[in-house]
Amino acid sequence: MAVANGVLVRASTKEPLFSFGVIADVQYADIPDGRSFLGAPRYYRHSISVLQRAVRRWNEQGNIKFLINFGDIIDGHCPKDKSLWAVHKVLDEFDKFDGPTYHMIGNHCLYNLPRRKLVSLLKMPTDSDRAYYDFLPFPEFRIVVLDAYDFSCLGWPDDHSVTAAAMKLLGERNPNTDKNSSDGLVGVDRRFVKFNGGVGSEQLSWLNDVLQDASTHQQTVIICSHLPMDPGSTSPAALMWNYDEVMAIVHQYNCVKACFAGHDHKGGHSVDSHSVHHRILEAALECPPGTSSFGHVEVYPDRLLLAAAAPASCPGDGLISSSVSVVRRSSVGSSADGVGVEILLVLLVKCSRTGIVSSHTKISLRRFITKGPPD
Repeated sequence: MAVANGVLVRASTKEPLFSFGVIADVQYADIPDGRSFLGAPRYYRHSISVLQRAVRRWNEQGNIKFLINFGDIIDGHCPKDKSLWAVHKVLDEFDKFDGPTYHMIGNHCLYNLPRRKLVSLLKMPTDSDRAYYDFLPFPEFRIVVLDAYDFSCLGWPDDHSVTAAAMKLLGERNPNTDKNSSDGLVGVDRRFVKFNGGVGSEQLSWLNDVLQDASTHQQTVIICSHLPMDPGSTSPAALMWNYDEVMAIVHQYNCVKACFAGHDHKGGHSVDSHSVHHRILEAALECPPGTSSFGHVEVYPDRLLLAAAAPASCPGDGLISSSVSVVRRSSVGSSADGVGVEILLVLLVKCSRTGIVSSHTKISLRRFITKGPPD
């Protein structure tokens, strides 16, 4: 038993229906470490080591059915003559997983390659060049992957109608000469920057149809997007341009229980006005050598558990905010890279037809320091 947000919850001993691995913002580049515009350290070469460690762990667990990569597979600073090589290098690591990987497009992907090329390289399960899709990993669960740059200034040809419309929107909403700057913008208006994007009208219609079908078949839905869609979960400058339109559709139905995203490297968590959880995953890119940022989601009939692998030498709750209650499973050994397989249960979501009844405050997947061999 454990207390989460003042609610007593019980840790189930039953096996999950299925589990899937999650990782965000690898942003690999074969260049020296650097810093973001805001000064955050970025470990371009180490990020692929985080992915390698993650794939080893997921394979060792043996029950991870598939992976979801939340976009930004390589970094925008990757030399353009090495972009294709870098994408293949990262995809080769994902291919070492004993199952499929589902990708989505992020802004850094589009800095390097056009979207049509990316859809092909990332082997998106679509019948066209579109980068949004859904699939059923289990009869009663549906995963919906959005293309958060369907409507954007990135990835489309300069003379494309979408590019023109997106630039017109930014011209109206962002007075800065540098459209990647949010200077002078206030609150959620800070989202109107060039490195963000939105969901186009055709995709909005598709999403409505998918959620309607899921409701008809009494399926629980998990939505995945590179861009966050709730102001409470992220910095305003990281929000999807038309997050409000997307969530207006989502809130028409009771089937969506959680939305996962990347993009905001520090991570975040919120529960919106309709009890939908929004969990932003911390970036692999910003993990110093010896640390990692990845996890997996265990899916049960009545809840989702977002879990992170903890180090064998983890000093109690020292790496976790003292305000957070943690449910632990007992440790069952350590992996080849020296990381214990103890799992921290991070997010508890009630998936009953009546909605969410309790939730764990989010715990960072990042900064779990490993004591294994050096990368």
